[in-house]
Amino acid sequence: MTPAIPTQPADTAKPASDSQPQRDAEAAIIETLASQLVPDLAASKRILVGAATVQVDARSADDRLLVEVYARQGALKPGQRNKVAKDILKLALLRQQPEFAESRAIIAFASQEARDSITGWIADAANQFGIELLVVEIPEELRAELLTAQARQAMTNIASSALSSAPTKQSNPT
Repeated sequence: MTPAIPTQPADTAKPASDSQPQRDAEAAIIETLASQLVPDLAASKRILVGAATVQVDARSADDRLLVEVYARQGALKPGQRNKVAKDILKLALLRQQPEFAESRAIIAFASQEARDSITGWIADAANQFGIELLVVEIPEELRAELLTAQARQAMTNIASSALSSAPTKQSNPT
């Protein structure tokens, strides 16, 4: 008879990269928009645009509403601002297609601070292309979960900071 192998309890700690709170917040934002604007707003499938495909976070069954969602709490970081800029371009491209020409295009944020991060040429592009930038309230409990997840996900480039503190070799010009 072989001895029983002891089992370790499962690690219940969430990995730093876990984005379940963001997915939950995005779903809550879509649900809120559906209750306020169109009841059939749902996750989107890929949309063929020329030879390429694009996907939005949600759209109505009749394609009259196209939505991108940002759950970020607080000011956006530069990479997140760039993502919003790309989403503005994506929504503008969709609205150039005949079947989406009359569609309402929205980028929905879960915090006013995130929305207020969209300034300068990015805000001007959204305005020029008719892309609405809205803030949708989410429950406080979900907001707290997002803030906890964002703190857990905060990353620093350890390799870069280690390199920047390492002594550098100077060349001898002789």
